[in-house]
Amino acid sequence: VKCPITVDWTNVQEADEAKSCINPVRAILEKADEFVDLNALFDVQVMDIERSVGGDNSPVHMTLLKKKASSDAAITKNNDSKAPLILYMHGGGFTVRGGRGALAAQIFGYLHQIGETDNDVNDSANSFMDDAVWALVDYRLAPEHQYPSATEDCLLALNHLVNDMNLGRGGIHVSGISAGATLAMEVTLKSMDMNIDSFYVDEPKVPLPSKDGTWSLDSGSFRRYSYSRMPPVDWLEWSLKAYTGMETNHEVESTLPYGMITTDVDITGGSIDAANWKRSFDESNATQLPRLFLVTANGDPLKDGGVYFKHIYEEVIKQVEAETPNSTERQPQIKYVETTSGHTGHYIFELPIFEDTMKEWYAEMKRAHSRKLN
Repeated sequence: VKCPITVDWTNVQEADEAKSCINPVRAILEKADEFVDLNALFDVQVMDIERSVGGDNSPVHMTLLKKKASSDAAITKNNDSKAPLILYMHGGGFTVRGGRGALAAQIFGYLHQIGETDNDVNDSANSFMDDAVWALVDYRLAPEHQYPSATEDCLLALNHLVNDMNLGRGGIHVSGISAGATLAMEVTLKSMDMNIDSFYVDEPKVPLPSKDGTWSLDSGSFRRYSYSRMPPVDWLEWSLKAYTGMETNHEVESTLPYGMITTDVDITGGSIDAANWKRSFDESNATQLPRLFLVTANGDPLKDGGVYFKHIYEEVIKQVEAETPNSTERQPQIKYVETTSGHTGHYIFELPIFEDTMKEWYAEMKRAHSRKLN
């Protein structure tokens, strides 16, 4: 990947060179997203959230989706909706907007399809999903904005939706794909006081810890699937450096095997440490952990990072249950899905797996909705 990593954005020449490299890729993905007309599929509302702190004056851009012709298309502050809120973070290695609209439309659209065939909808004529809000966050991208900029944007968006707009009273669910899945992990960890009900983590980008206190993408799957072009491993390492602000040292890196570039920045924000989850849970008023829906894929260089997180969250569940051995309410178990068609391939090539996962996630949303209304 030829794009520069560390750029002096006050230097006009450097900034122009960086933009000329990354912007064509972003333009291609934006063009591809135009093939999915969100306005034709959903009621769409676009909004900007102003930052109250920090040196960046640009607002956080967000797109809210609701079912077409839902009972209250306009989403306003202090609304009285008791519907679920689903926060969605797109993929793209933290540097581009990969699958921003297309995958959002596929997932949210199928959840509504399930609702339309659900004959048991809390004794209501309408599905609890009819007024659900899907919030798509356009978080800041690297290399212009490095970690933790994207996380800060997603946390700001969730806080605004829940605390300022009073959304999510029928359940709060956090979701993300690829880099967005990594964000979903950290956002959930740092929002436990909001009583998050579930989080959908689809093929996350998880650098693994080393004994020397650094992180890298090196793993069995990263080496095993280094031939993969979806996503290419050289781009995975480039985007990791872009997001963490690392300089590129061509002389050294040209001699390194794939996966051996390390960073001293934990882009998961501590979410691959069980102690952080346990502490966050203990400090919240939550009665149970959010249920994890985790997807990994054979053929995906990032697979082992997702599996590593699965083991971490299993340990968290074990610790929480050990402290309440006589409780009749068990902690939610992990829904783990292993696909075979590579990174995000199941959205096209393994539709039965996608549909089964969505049906179970829908059922979890339904349980959360009933629990919170009672």
